[in-house]
Amino acid sequence: MTDTCEAHLFINGFAGRGRAARQAENISHRLWQGGLRLTTAETRSPGSLIDQLAVACESGAKIVLIAGGDGSVNEAINGIMEADADPRLGVIPLGTGNDFAKTLGIPLAWRRACDRIIDGIGRPETDARIDVGRCNERFFLNGVGIGFDARVAIVANRMKWPAGQIRYPLALAKTLMSGIQIPRVKIVTDESVLEMPITLISAMNGRIAGGIFPLAPDARINDGQLDIVIADGMNRRQVMRLLPRLMKGTHLSLPAVSLIRSRTLKLETSLPLAVQTDGEILTAAARNLDIELIPGRLSVIGGRPAE
Repeated sequence: MTDTCEAHLFINGFAGRGRAARQAENISHRLWQGGLRLTTAETRSPGSLIDQLAVACESGAKIVLIAGGDGSVNEAINGIMEADADPRLGVIPLGTGNDFAKTLGIPLAWRRACDRIIDGIGRPETDARIDVGRCNERFFLNGVGIGFDARVAIVANRMKWPAGQIRYPLALAKTLMSGIQIPRVKIVTDESVLEMPITLISAMNGRIAGGIFPLAPDARINDGQLDIVIADGMNRRQVMRLLPRLMKGTHLSLPAVSLIRSRTLKLETSLPLAVQTDGEILTAAARNLDIELIPGRLSVIGGRPAE
């Protein structure tokens, strides 16, 4: 790219245990060298990125770049949707799991991610046009985890140590030790109504959860369908047997695991359930959820979703 282009860069100072903040100057410099004229803002409080994105979009921002992790990207899409805007989004993944970046084939090394943005910013026709999800009033990009999955996310988010992807398996082990909940849930999709005990339900737009689990290995983030993974009610031993299959992405062949594809999902539960969106806790006590996918709502610079 040779012409100067204006973009808004948002850096989440908390992402990656401060990694984004440490690289902020280097990221800005590399993007500037690539021809971008930046308006830069750094956020250090949870949730503030939503308001910052909304204000920027309402002021006419056409290109917004996020340096951070999945939580940062989740706040970004909520700010974009709050403003009812349609900017082009660029992502420089600096979080722990970076599930969204992995699904879209965005380089995990920040220099290469910056270069991918620089290469694509002058060619909007090469952007990936992807789906956006909504869970009640919260928007998401990668997926919604309900039940055991979300309880693990709660534990992981509270952990001060260790950093990196090992934190999620450790949180999983802690959650297992605290016991398994098996609520009875009514599940309504586009074409079916089920009522059954469950251990977890994940409504996936992307493929990967927790940084290392290909929970929905065949999901496509631009096909207009959620991949809804349902694990029947299981005891602790059964969950432990499931985990190696989850890590390999072979769990969908198990009798206790099912997959439904649907644009919408409604849930009613007998017990209050934990819910996470893109790894961020939505609630610890949901009884009714209304989930839907909005096809082709967002453009991502340099995104290369699997075909």
